[in-house]
Amino acid sequence: MSPAFEPVPIAVQTVGAERLEAFVIASYERHEAEIHGLLLAVTRDPEAAADLTQEAFVRLIEQLRRGRTPDNVGGWLYRTASNLAISRGRRATVARRLAPRLVRRDEPATPDRIVLDRERNRALDAALGQLPVADRIALVMAAQGLSGEEIAAHLGMRHGALRTRLTRARAKLRETLERGEAAR
Repeated sequence: MSPAFEPVPIAVQTVGAERLEAFVIASYERHEAEIHGLLLAVTRDPEAAADLTQEAFVRLIEQLRRGRTPDNVGGWLYRTASNLAISRGRRATVARRLAPRLVRRDEPATPDRIVLDRERNRALDAALGQLPVADRIALVMAAQGLSGEEIAAHLGMRHGALRTRLTRARAKLRETLERGEAAR
């Protein structure tokens, strides 16, 4: 561990803003360069490194305001900055992986897709036909985006009873569709 990561010799208590400010300034002056260098090496992006460095110090201030002073401020900042960089990397990976889903390609439906959609719709119609009328109405209204209160009022029941009915109806519908899939 480098000498820059030794604890800053200023005692902080939850007493005053002046002590807090002095502690943060001393911590920043002592550790900012090392933390920024670490984050620059990890992210290879000067703007991201600067943002993450700032976020690490903001979190230090939050800790201090809660009355929790780290025993080793440099080590705490190092770990916090590392965790922030890891989280940033994970978010970027997920964003890259899911970005293609955001793009809508208006391609014509292929014949096999049309056939599969029709089969799925027929199976859904048949499964809905096996449900009691009130369950079917509730499910269709919910699928159309009506609120629970609106559906309950239409069916003349309490909202809590409707939620139970919808849960059971969805379970029955799911079971019926799964049995149909297994039969194929």
